[in-house]
Amino acid sequence: MFDTDKLSGADALLEAQKIAFGPVIFQCARLLRDWGIFELVKANKRGLSTQEISEKLSLPIYAVEVLCESGYSMGALKLENEKYTITKIGYFLLTDEMTKVNMDFNHDVNYIGLFYLDEALKTGTAAGLHETFSKEETIYPILSQLPQKAKDSWFGFDHFYSDAAFVKLVEIMSKKGIKKLLEPGGNTGKWATALTAASKNTSVTILDHQGQIDVAMKNAQEKGVGERVDGVAINLLDHSIDFPTGYDAVWMSQFLDCFPPSDIINILKRSKDALTEDGRVYIVEPFWDRQTHEIGSYTLINTSPYFTALANGTSKMYRAIEFESFVNQAGLEVEEEINGLGFGHTLMICKAKQ
Repeated sequence: MFDTDKLSGADALLEAQKIAFGPVIFQCARLLRDWGIFELVKANKRGLSTQEISEKLSLPIYAVEVLCESGYSMGALKLENEKYTITKIGYFLLTDEMTKVNMDFNHDVNYIGLFYLDEALKTGTAAGLHETFSKEETIYPILSQLPQKAKDSWFGFDHFYSDAAFVKLVEIMSKKGIKKLLEPGGNTGKWATALTAASKNTSVTILDHQGQIDVAMKNAQEKGVGERVDGVAINLLDHSIDFPTGYDAVWMSQFLDCFPPSDIINILKRSKDALTEDGRVYIVEPFWDRQTHEIGSYTLINTSPYFTALANGTSKMYRAIEFESFVNQAGLEVEEEINGLGFGHTLMICKAKQ
């Protein structure tokens, strides 16, 4: 994060106003993108007046003036001689895939629900979820029933960050000689189908909600690996239910950050008990203290309020040092850590304590 101690008083006050008007700037930036203003201005390097933009996009000139002036204030547009041109900030708002999925996720999934962040923080419940999408305790059982735009943006966000490390992780794990792998929180079966396609001697059992398992089984059949992918419907937060046993590996990718520490530790304990004597627990997470650039840390830290207000009210994005403690409390120890996968993902390989 930038060194705020070096800011002048006026600069610090300006940064404070950017935060105070953050919701306004966000919505104006989104409309500049979605209504084609950024795209149009980018294509006209000499610049366009608001009248020209209005005519070319069939938008009211009032709307164009309001949005372009906001774009100028946020540094996304430059105004010279009554003509607007796009800046580097505007260019990234328009073209950068990470920025796109973050913006879509925050608008379609989080925006209204974050109004209830204070209640969620005080009560430890997903108060924003209850006011927007569902009275369910968590968002996970209803992911497949979210409104289409919210569902698309949720999975777009999730897959963007997981896919970045996906190919490398499949390569690493397909060389491990794993015969039986257990995947708590297997979601739509993306990992299970990819690994079984790459490793012909591997079978995967997914543990998840029935709705997610149904989708995963359908996807596995379509990918031609249905005979080596199965599923067990389970409430993963009912810690009285043991996981099935006899597995060479338990795999959890971007899954454990969905829970508070007490649940993480209990899930890890049940994962340990599911292993064969020489088995390993594999954890993939984008830890914010393992990022190589402040962009990664910033994005991860500010994803935590989604977990608070909409996902479950109790979890967040963690540091690696916190997960090492959870692993130890579950009777495991970190055997190996591979950092820098995809967009700052870490693979923790854990074994039972001797």
